Amino acid sequence: MISIIYMLLATAMFFLQDTYFVVAGMELSLKNPCGLAILFLALINLIATVRLDRLFLLIRHTAVQALPFLIPLVFSAVIWVSTRADSATVVNGVSMIFPQLLSVLVASATLYLFGEKGIWYCLGAMCAANFISVLVVIYTGGLGSFLQEFYTLIVTFSRETGPLMAQLETHDLTFAFGPFLMYLLLHWKTSPHPRLWLMLVSFFFLVGLKRIAFPALALGVVAALLLRQLPQKAARQTAMCAAVAMMAVSFLYIAGIHNGLFEYLEAHGLDTKGRIRLFANVAPYYEISFTYTGLGTGFERMVEWMSGAVQAVPLRTQTQIHNDFLRMYLNIGFFGYWVWLWSWLPARLGYWFRQGGKDGGCLFLGICVYCFVLYATDNTIYYPYTIVACTLIPMACGFDVQAKDALARRCAQWSGREEREAGQDGAGL
Repeated sequence: MISIIYMLLATAMFFLQDTYFVVAGMELSLKNPCGLAILFLALINLIATVRLDRLFLLIRHTAVQALPFLIPLVFSAVIWVSTRADSATVVNGVSMIFPQLLSVLVASATLYLFGEKGIWYCLGAMCAANFISVLVVIYTGGLGSFLQEFYTLIVTFSRETGPLMAQLETHDLTFAFGPFLMYLLLHWKTSPHPRLWLMLVSFFFLVGLKRIAFPALALGVVAALLLRQLPQKAARQTAMCAAVAMMAVSFLYIAGIHNGLFEYLEAHGLDTKGRIRLFANVAPYYEISFTYTGLGTGFERMVEWMSGAVQAVPLRTQTQIHNDFLRMYLNIGFFGYWVWLWSWLPARLGYWFRQGGKDGGCLFLGICVYCFVLYATDNTIYYPYTIVACTLIPMACGFDVQAKDALARRCAQWSGREEREAGQDGAGL
């Protein structure tokens, strides 16, 4: 019964991405109530079952995975207080961070309900939601037109797309399939029915085809595979070096943009697809300096970046910056950016090597490489479905064994404490 309720809620959550309702003049997505319902389902199950092994482990996992989303909230809160930001600005910023944290909690709730098998329940719900979307498109446009447009999409590698394929271009859901593909490729032998899952996930990954997702996935898989060939200590050290390199490259990328990188690229014949104009409009709002403190999470909704027009109120429909590293730097400033990078890469990478061993650490590095490519070129940092996938997959890796070990260690600690206390009481007598 629990599995049926979860599948219905999760499928609805993944299907209702672009369905909104209005509360107090603010647009809210219907996917959020579905996510909250999954948390409530897990809470009821917790009260009924009290699986201490899963609970103890998930508390740590959730705190670590939520860290990169809490850091911007802390720095933004300081900015909002120091600048005396109005309530609309604060609500706008919090409303961007809330879905991120909710996504982390949904991933944790899934693992509490089903353990390691939760990864397949979540993936099944994603496939079901995307399949419903495909059926709706086929019903409105016809099977023949769908197949023709799908063929054109694949052959032209999304350079040409028809109206039916455009309806299925749900970026968040497409990017979310990437980490699941990575998990399947890296854990082929231990995955149930891997060929079936690979066929389904690959199809949905192609239906909403995003070109940048292919090199991102390839680089992530290659990085994880190469790292797995090294001994445990060498793999961890190499991963940490890669994390530091990614941190440095991301900052140099921001500095390069500010100093005319895209103007140089376009002058030498590269089509920047409008990014040169967009980044030119962003430039007046930040500087590469120790003293740059940021403008607070959600500021990007205050400007129509393609035109440079400043809006009186934050709007969800504004043109995106198409660079999450620049967006984060713009919002939380120089020091906030480096703290966020530390929380996103070295802090969590070290944790997963300690917690999941070489297998867990290599998998997490692969996911970080995947996200790094997306962050540099798109707007995925606030995509809730992608966050669910990137949070759930490393947590699910070896989860059941880790949970039992965590409970055993905790019981040993309690038992040892009781024996020491009993010995002290005996000595006192």
